[in-house]
Amino acid sequence: MLTFFLKYVFLYYLKKKNFFLSNFLFYNDIISKFFKKGFTNMIKHFLTIAAITLGASALDDNYLFEVSKQVKTYNSSKLTSTVNIHKTSKSSCTEFARTVPRKISTPSDIKIFKEKKIEPIHYTNTISLNNLQVSEKKQKFFHMILPAILISKQRLKAKRNRVNNIINTLNPTVNEIEFLEKQYKTYKTTDNKELLSRMKTHPVSIVLAQAAIESAWGESRFFKEGNNIFGMWSYNKNEPRIKAKGNRNGKSIYVRKYSSLSDAIDHYFEVIGRGAYKNFRKQRDITKDPLQLVKYLVNYCELKEKYTHKLKKFIIANRLRKFDEFRIDKKYL
Repeated sequence: MLTFFLKYVFLYYLKKKNFFLSNFLFYNDIISKFFKKGFTNMIKHFLTIAAITLGASALDDNYLFEVSKQVKTYNSSKLTSTVNIHKTSKSSCTEFARTVPRKISTPSDIKIFKEKKIEPIHYTNTISLNNLQVSEKKQKFFHMILPAILISKQRLKAKRNRVNNIINTLNPTVNEIEFLEKQYKTYKTTDNKELLSRMKTHPVSIVLAQAAIESAWGESRFFKEGNNIFGMWSYNKNEPRIKAKGNRNGKSIYVRKYSSLSDAIDHYFEVIGRGAYKNFRKQRDITKDPLQLVKYLVNYCELKEKYTHKLKKFIIANRLRKFDEFRIDKKYL
C-alpha cells in the first residue's frame, strides 16, 4: 500500500504542476519500474527521482513563464512599422479610363450624379447655363465639370504610375526613356522624387471652386470659345489660342484654346505642378484638406490672400467637399 501511495503522490504533484502530457507519461513509466523492484530499491532511488522531478518542474515553469511574458509584452506595431505587406515597387494602373462621349444640346443633357461612382462622360461641347435658376445653374455647372476633372485626375495618375514603374525598372525600353524625358520637360525637373511629387493632383473641390470663379460659371468668352476654364494665358504663337480684347503694357494678350474640358484641366494640373506653387505642392504631400490647401494658392492670382479667402468661402458655401469622394466607376478602368 505504501508503494502505491508514494507513486501516486508523485504523479499527483506532476499533474498539479501542469506538466506536459509527454512528461507525465514518462514519469509514470519510470516510477512504475522503480516501484516494481521493491520497497528497498524504491528508497534507494527516491532522492534521485525527487531531484529529477523538482528540477524538471522548475525548468518547465521557468520556460512557460518566459514564453508567457514575451507574448504579453510583444508589440505587434513593431512589425507593421517595419514590414508593409501592401507595399510594391511598381504601380499597377497605367491605362487611361474609357470615356463616354456625349453632346450637350440642352441643360437637361447634363447628368446629375447621385452616386459617388460616376460614369466618365466626355462632353464634346459646352452651353450657356445663364437662363437657369441660380441653384440649378450651379448644380448643372458642377456636374458638367466634375467628370472632366475626374478623367484628368485619372489620366495623370496613370502617367504617374507609369513614371514610377520606369524608375523602378533596371533596363527601361527606348519608349519608356522617351516618355520619362517628356515628363521631365513638362514638369521642369530631372529629379525622380520631385517629378512624382509634381505629378500629384489635389481635391476636386478646389478645382471646382476655381473653375466656377475663373470662368464666371461658364459664361466667359474664353470658356465658351476655347474650353479655357481657368483663363490660362498662351505665350506660344504655334499653339491654339484666342486673342483677348485688352492688352498689357502695349502688348496683346492671348489665352489657350483647348479641345476639351479635360484637356484644359490636364494643363491646369501641369501648371500647378511646375509653376510658382512650391509651398502648395509641399502641403499637398501632407494634407488633402481643401480648406488648408487653398491658403497656399496665393500665387495663383494677383489678389493673393483675398483670392485664397474667397476660395475657402466658396468651397464652404457651395458644399463642394462632398465631391472629393467621387470616383470614376471601376468598370471604365
